[in-house]
Amino acid sequence: MTLAAGQLAPSFTAETFRGEPIALESFRGQKVWLGFYRWASCPLCNLRVSEVLERYAAFEEAGIQPIAVFQSSPGNIAKYVGAQDPPFPIIADPDMVLYEQYGVQVSWLGMLYPRVMMRALRAATKGLLRLDLGDGPLARVPADFLVDPEGLLYSAYYGSAISDHIPFDEIDRFGADLCLDMPAAAVTP
Repeated sequence: MTLAAGQLAPSFTAETFRGEPIALESFRGQKVWLGFYRWASCPLCNLRVSEVLERYAAFEEAGIQPIAVFQSSPGNIAKYVGAQDPPFPIIADPDMVLYEQYGVQVSWLGMLYPRVMMRALRAATKGLLRLDLGDGPLARVPADFLVDPEGLLYSAYYGSAISDHIPFDEIDRFGADLCLDMPAAAVTP
């Protein structure tokens, strides 16, 4: 089961890797970018987090609240992704409950795309090539969901390769969409 734009984002309550409670409902009234990653030591995922950190000020200025989900234990997230000290919540979902709820898939074919090797090389040049396997499926394919202030999915992006995430220009369009910033009562036909 995959989700699509226009659907209500599945509600959840979880914990960050630091043990802090987090509920999607608490972000109502804000633009949310919910990103599903693989495991905490994945070089491709750590590269993506690094790229998000480089753009974080722009996302913050656009009113977008990133939330990351990893299929890893809190300890492994702290050891790997947490070492980058991201200023946004990172949910530990080792039982993969949210992955199932959002229809995030596993695909062995997703490991074979040439762009995966290119991204892995880029991760290696940034010193992110470290593996500690065992935190869920090796062939997990990332997914990203943009949730509007009303809790509706603005976009549901399911990657085709293990290195795929939503393009940054799509996130920028989401942030620039002023209709999403207007109170519902102010919108006229």
